[in-house]
Amino acid sequence: MELSEHPFFNQVDNEQVDVLVSAAKIEHYPPDTIIFEQGSASEGLDLVLEGEVAFCKLMADGKSRVVGYSKEGTFFGEIGLFTGQPRALRAESRGKVVIANIRREALLGFFKRTDGPFDSILQSIISHLNETTRHYMDDMLRQEKLSMVGTMMNTIIHDFKNPFCLISLGAQLMAQMHTDERSQKLCRNIDAQITRMVDMAEELNAFSRGDQNLQIAPINLHQMIDRFEELNFPFFQNLKISVDISLPDIEIEGEENKLLRILQNLVGNAIDAFGEDSGKINITGEVKDDDMLHLTIADNGNGIPEEIRARFFEPFVTYGKSKGTGLGSAIVKSVVEAHGGKIHFETENGKGTSFFISLPLKQPAKTS
Repeated sequence: MELSEHPFFNQVDNEQVDVLVSAAKIEHYPPDTIIFEQGSASEGLDLVLEGEVAFCKLMADGKSRVVGYSKEGTFFGEIGLFTGQPRALRAESRGKVVIANIRREALLGFFKRTDGPFDSILQSIISHLNETTRHYMDDMLRQEKLSMVGTMMNTIIHDFKNPFCLISLGAQLMAQMHTDERSQKLCRNIDAQITRMVDMAEELNAFSRGDQNLQIAPINLHQMIDRFEELNFPFFQNLKISVDISLPDIEIEGEENKLLRILQNLVGNAIDAFGEDSGKINITGEVKDDDMLHLTIADNGNGIPEEIRARFFEPFVTYGKSKGTGLGSAIVKSVVEAHGGKIHFETENGKGTSFFISLPLKQPAKTS
């Protein structure tokens, strides 16, 4: 969107538009970038020309929670124009964002000359207050749901331990009785799948508590992928779907089970989205000068529905699924960030989705 075409200027004559456009500063922000911090000085009105901005509130528990959004064609910062008080929220880019900032002094001078945009300014203030209230209530409901999930998972883990132990013991006994390679592989896989189910339950429980403590160890990327293929062999035997993997033969530091969860969720989501159709998934990676592993998981499916794109990584967000908790993508983001990484996606209807993940090769040393 061109600055002069922004809806803010709908009630402004062309001459005044030119004055404000010349006074504006255009800023470009990459995905997941802090635009300004909570408590920083308000520097004017921000008009969103491209992308989406999330507003986050730092809570008493030290966590940051989303309380509102501004999309292309909207603006924010108007309250600070009149009060001069520091920012009440932090702003972060969701995807690539382009913003035009018009300084407070230029706008106040403009308002003295014309009263045209005051209606839209006041309407925007009311909209922001309504939106903030709605997001706060939604967030409180999510916290309640997560608490219920945690309680439920504790019960499931407790009740399932004995059956899991018996299945695992049965697999070990079968391995002792049948020493051929096929039986040995089957028994190993049964044991691995039991461990995987317990780990997933524990992980869901930890996520509901906001706990993502990592058990850091060196991970050989190729060996991790071998394990991923072994645990998900039906993916690779599906004649309609191809999964191509090309990753560097390197070691990174992290928790392997949690990193496998990232692949499990994103690849599984893509395969679910294909349904009965054929499809292709490419997993690639490279190491750049920033000492980060940059992963791309791309598919040629239908793309993420527009209705959930802005909230894709929030808990309990699903679309068109009869199964699932709506927590998988939220856990993925939590795991990536626990490793000191970042994740974002690009998607297009009918063409597919690409997830971009950056992970540090080394984890910071723990301080006692």
